Amino acid sequence: MAGVSNAGAEFDRLVAEYYQAWFRYHPEAALDVGIQGFADQLTPYGDDDIGALLGLHEKLLDSLETLNTQDLDPDRALDYRILRGAALIELNGLLQADWRRRDPAKFLPVHAIYQLTVRPLANFSEALQARLEQIPNYLRSARPELAADPAQIPAIWAESAIQEARHGAHYLRALPHHPRVHQDAGHAGRIPGLVDMAAHSLEEFAHFIESELLPRARGDFACGRQQFERILRYRHFLDADADQLHAYGERLVQETRAAMREECRRVRGDEDIAALISEIGQSHPDAQELLGEYRNVMRQAHVFVEHRDLVTLPAHQKLQVVETPEFLRHQIPFAAYMAPVPDDPDQCGYYYVTPAQSDEMLREHSHSGLMHTCVHEAWPGHHLQFVLANQRPECRTLPRLLNPSATLYEGWALYSEHLMREQGFLDRPEQGFILLRDRLWRALRILLDVELQVRGLPVEQAIQRMQEVLGFPFEQAKADIIWYTRAPGVPMSYATGWAMLLAARSRLSDNRPDFLLRSFHDQVLASGSIALPLVLERQFGQALASQVCGHVMNS
Repeated sequence: MAGVSNAGAEFDRLVAEYYQAWFRYHPEAALDVGIQGFADQLTPYGDDDIGALLGLHEKLLDSLETLNTQDLDPDRALDYRILRGAALIELNGLLQADWRRRDPAKFLPVHAIYQLTVRPLANFSEALQARLEQIPNYLRSARPELAADPAQIPAIWAESAIQEARHGAHYLRALPHHPRVHQDAGHAGRIPGLVDMAAHSLEEFAHFIESELLPRARGDFACGRQQFERILRYRHFLDADADQLHAYGERLVQETRAAMREECRRVRGDEDIAALISEIGQSHPDAQELLGEYRNVMRQAHVFVEHRDLVTLPAHQKLQVVETPEFLRHQIPFAAYMAPVPDDPDQCGYYYVTPAQSDEMLREHSHSGLMHTCVHEAWPGHHLQFVLANQRPECRTLPRLLNPSATLYEGWALYSEHLMREQGFLDRPEQGFILLRDRLWRALRILLDVELQVRGLPVEQAIQRMQEVLGFPFEQAKADIIWYTRAPGVPMSYATGWAMLLAARSRLSDNRPDFLLRSFHDQVLASGSIALPLVLERQFGQALASQVCGHVMNS
């Protein structure tokens, strides 16, 4: 350990010991970052498990307090702040609300099975059988936890869990036909029986939620002001409270709506925004051509980024464009991205496209609009950013891998749309309007994030706002709002991160004669997927990071 201070060595020891224990209570997270040894486990939820996890956080925080942080090198000092913040958030979340009484979906093991099929895993068959075998008893034992006080369960969470469980059962029944299961002929024979029992258990669990929990479910999903602001400060490292954030959202909504009206006049000569949205939606691929069109545009975006030399490209990568798994479709109305694990030799990401089930939903996949989606999700958006992070050793520490901040990864993806419009890839006349509409969507998310989590906004009103302001179909608006209720602090991050990136770029280009756009992008992406304020501080200095945050929140 030459070159590492005593404090650095002690910090490394604390990190290793903490996460080795922490993964016992988060086995899916272990697999998602490439840690072996937990792939045969499901998330434990007994009283002893929750008590041990609380004790683990308290012990870590005590140990971190005694560490001499002045002797840590800059990257370890950064990891220290991320790790401490994550422990504070999870500890207080567990103390504030017992998820076992409130959230039926957190018991659903469908993702635990799905991730086995898409992650590099040496003992795939053994892990698959072990997890499948556990599902019937796992779900049976969850019932008394949820039945203890159904009034704590938010109705919208119960409804979503019913849908996910039923779609999950259908997904499991198709599992014996999966190529990865098929190719292991020695173990494939047991899988159909295990799958049938697991799928039946999911269907019974869905019926239990529907018949026994949903009629009495009237709980509040909101995390509350204290936890929300803890997330702002210790996950996203924003120097702002909920009210400052909301005020910024209000300003951005007003500015963007005015810009949309002006852009609408430029494109069609009037301010009939609904008519322009309808016109854009009329030009779209046929339903059976969606995947092919996304693949084609994705390749075009990749070539454009390379030819323009906008950012250093990954040394190697792969991106699979596939239909969204059925059990996720109620959460992903259109498209989404799943990053590869750090040790995947192929660095294979998955670009999910949800099949359109109606003409109304198909119109949201317009030819012009899906170009924006490909930029956001792939090039130079999520896929490029996550793969680059995986290929840099300093970005692959466990505190950084396990505590990403959407201010960086979603802020970068939204900034990517802005960049590709500037650079001429998104050059159709209507794409300036699409860019603004997408920005309005993310600006509205700031308001809804705060109002849902802190100010008591009912779900029904939030859905209605999205339909009225953005013209979204009901199902898209509802899927978005369900996600907002489950991810406090994430919806606000898109437009907040985008604005901070633009502000940082503007200050640096104005004050540095040697400013290069590619170098700026490379530095932004050089610290991993962590909170953008921390990245700006690490790459450009604390003064610039503070100026940028102050400008965004107060201008």
